[in-house]
Amino acid sequence: MLMFIYIARGSAGEVRSMICFIEHRQGFTNLKSTAESCSRQLRAWADHLQNSDIKGQRHLNEKTRQQYETGKKAEDFQQEFLSCLLAGHPLRKRK
Repeated sequence: MLMFIYIARGSAGEVRSMICFIEHRQGFTNLKSTAESCSRQLRAWADHLQNSDIKGQRHLNEKTRQQYETGKKAEDFQQEFLSCLLAGHPLRKRK
């Protein structure tokens, strides 16, 4: 979804460029501010999605990335710890 917002922002920039060309013609005075407003909204939506808790590697923000890394390290440590226990140890039988 984020990719489509960036594409839409690029399109909004193209529209602003075209509007600059026709902005002095009668009846087109408000289009530039409307296009700029759309671009600001798209940027805000992109920022919101980028910093949300959407699951998936592509959409990890800094907070969820750290949580994922911490969980992965804990799992790896647990596996390593359990593999060091003697065969008859009660914790070794747990999964």
